[in-house]
Amino acid sequence: MQLIKAFAWGSLLAASMGVSAHAACTSASLIGAYGFQEEGQFIGGGYPQFRSVGTITFDGHGNGSRTGTIWYGGSPMFIAPGDTNPISYSVNSDCTFTYTYLTSGEIFSGVIVTGGTKLLWLETNPGGDPMRSGQAERIRSAQ
Repeated sequence: MQLIKAFAWGSLLAASMGVSAHAACTSASLIGAYGFQEEGQFIGGGYPQFRSVGTITFDGHGNGSRTGTIWYGGSPMFIAPGDTNPISYSVNSDCTFTYTYLTSGEIFSGVIVTGGTKLLWLETNPGGDPMRSGQAERIRSAQ
């Protein structure tokens, strides 16, 4: 009886949190467009800080693109508008993911949270330059 009560309580708790005990992420967990904001530094490029905003899209099959405007602070300060990068990505069953710029090879590692409506990531390039962290929220779920 205790086992049944414990299972029922656990199921109720998971349902109230919007979590399924059997939920697993796949590449299809990332589909649609997300608005992002990130910040970091590019010391090797001469910029002690930068910030960017834009959109990142995923096709649900491991491909996508990212378009953003970057502000580089330093001397001289400048803005790089509308930079677009094709990406490839993979998603693990624990909802962690990686994506890579196909043009430059920059690598990012992150996690899918709140049922796929939000993403968090860090840039994880070997050598660590540039270094940034970001987050994104879903704008639309299908392209």
